[in-house]
Amino acid sequence: MNKKNFILGIILIILIVLAYIYQGPLQEWRAKTNKPINFLSKVNIEEIDKIKVTKDGQETIFIKEEGGWKISGTNDFYLKESLVSDMIGILKEFKGADLGLVSAKEDKKIEFSTDLENSTKVELAKGDENLAEFNIGRLASDFVSTYIAQENSSRTYSVPVNLSLFTRNDWYDKTIFSSDKEKVTKVRFQYPDQQFAIENMVAEGTEDTEAWEGVTPYKFKVNKEKIQDILNIMTNLNASKIPEQIFEGTGLEKHNIIIQVTGENIDNTIIVGDQNEEGLYYALRIGSDNIYLITEEQRNKLDVEIRDLN
Repeated sequence: MNKKNFILGIILIILIVLAYIYQGPLQEWRAKTNKPINFLSKVNIEEIDKIKVTKDGQETIFIKEEGGWKISGTNDFYLKESLVSDMIGILKEFKGADLGLVSAKEDKKIEFSTDLENSTKVELAKGDENLAEFNIGRLASDFVSTYIAQENSSRTYSVPVNLSLFTRNDWYDKTIFSSDKEKVTKVRFQYPDQQFAIENMVAEGTEDTEAWEGVTPYKFKVNKEKIQDILNIMTNLNASKIPEQIFEGTGLEKHNIIIQVTGENIDNTIIVGDQNEEGLYYALRIGSDNIYLITEEQRNKLDVEIRDLN
């Protein structure tokens, strides 16, 4: 091999190596260098103890407490554990995801609903320390990815995570009672003009698990089929709506209807007040300051006299 061919061979090898570097490692390095920074990449999700969600101008703040995630500004409303679990899981999924740039123009944000007017803003904090914030737009056409942005940037990104949970309108847990009906042994009824109580008088060793009898103000017969609606409501009741948490105007102070069921690990008491303009009735669970709305049908099933149970 002459010197000229040797030099040409060396040059060819160098070109091949450079081509490999350009097509392989260099491109990968460029991709990593240009990859958008994930807003949550450096956030320890477990340290988050405050979440603020702003939608349509309305702010809802959740504060992590020993008993769960409480809705700020309420006395006793907490997020359901299942909802919290889903929310934390989504944030962790978001943290580990890669963002894709879909637009760098401010006027394009409206197309992805990431503009201020149409988006839902989420702010994550640890105490007074702001950890991250981002605006959630609409779902992408794959119904899995979500368009997101930040207020101080004209860019809109796509993240392969469904963030629609944060855009919900109702965060309140509507559960009033959730107990085992079979463990109820006594029901107390209190109305403005009468009070009475019934008990399950089943004796041990009998096959009948329900033998209800009136015990106050005197003994009277009770048809067990006629109290099933009451037992169902008093052990498995969800509110139709959550009203503004203002006691005035609810009629709850009148004590129109008070029903209490007790038994093994059960002590459920409800007060039913006046009807609102929607035809629903205000209700208060004893042991909580939360005000609920129940249906007229539910209210009427709790409004009984002794003769209705015979």
